[in-house]
Amino acid sequence: MAAPAPDVVEVTNPDKVLYPDEGITKADVAAYYRKVAGRLLPFLEGRPVTLERLPDGLGAGRPHFWQKHTPPSYPAWIPRLELKTEDGRRVPYTLVNDLTTLLYLVNQGALTFHPWLSRVGSLDRPDFVLFDLDPGEAPFADVLRVAKQLREELSGEGKEPAVKTSGKSGLHVLVRWDDAGGFDEARAWALGVATRAAEALPDTATTEIRKAKRAGRVYIDVLQNARGKHVVPPYVLRPVPGATISTPLDWKELTPRLDPKRFTLRTVPARLARLKRDPLAPLLPVPGGKG
Repeated sequence: MAAPAPDVVEVTNPDKVLYPDEGITKADVAAYYRKVAGRLLPFLEGRPVTLERLPDGLGAGRPHFWQKHTPPSYPAWIPRLELKTEDGRRVPYTLVNDLTTLLYLVNQGALTFHPWLSRVGSLDRPDFVLFDLDPGEAPFADVLRVAKQLREELSGEGKEPAVKTSGKSGLHVLVRWDDAGGFDEARAWALGVATRAAEALPDTATTEIRKAKRAGRVYIDVLQNARGKHVVPPYVLRPVPGATISTPLDWKELTPRLDPKRFTLRTVPARLARLKRDPLAPLLPVPGGKG
């Protein structure tokens, strides 16, 4: 029988600087994740997770790798889910179901968590659909315009979309998937919505996969809506200068004043403390209800 999870996870080397430009330490990162765990864990729980690990922090030549396999050296109390790849290999994914696991992984150098869009028990069916708005060379004002057009398209179908920063230069528009079918149906539907939005804004948006043919337009990417693909959930750090956070937004915040770089490890906790309602609440299952 596996030993139970400890009540406290020790942060080793707490003074190690992970974000040199900001002077953010490993202790700072652990403290941030502890503060936001109540909001983050519902988007991680029960989902296979790929870890983006930078054990020595940001910097040229420092290790930066993606981890799907849960190492045998991890404690037995870390939840795992073994899945087969298309070529028959077995991958023991980590499940981040609780605060203790979250903090253990942070102590192992995980800065960003990339969960599947589906959960244990329904891995072939996504909980929500993602529209990833990649600006490329387009100005951020165009990203805002495309997000609003997607909202109009989705609202016209009776959907309640949510929006967040990607934590880098773009925006994510998300909506619960309550229709019939699994990933194939969800992705086909999403492409139809994205195509209509691009047709409404032909000089601003595109669904063209090839960068060379985007002509400075915002790319509406729906390809991550597939089994085994992963997404950037809300509230996670991104491993980029500034220590930016993928941050949920209210639609009324999509104005020319919006600057995604303002949402950082140092600013987001105070912002969340002011929020009475999580803007991404429509994506989560209703307690005791469907999903």
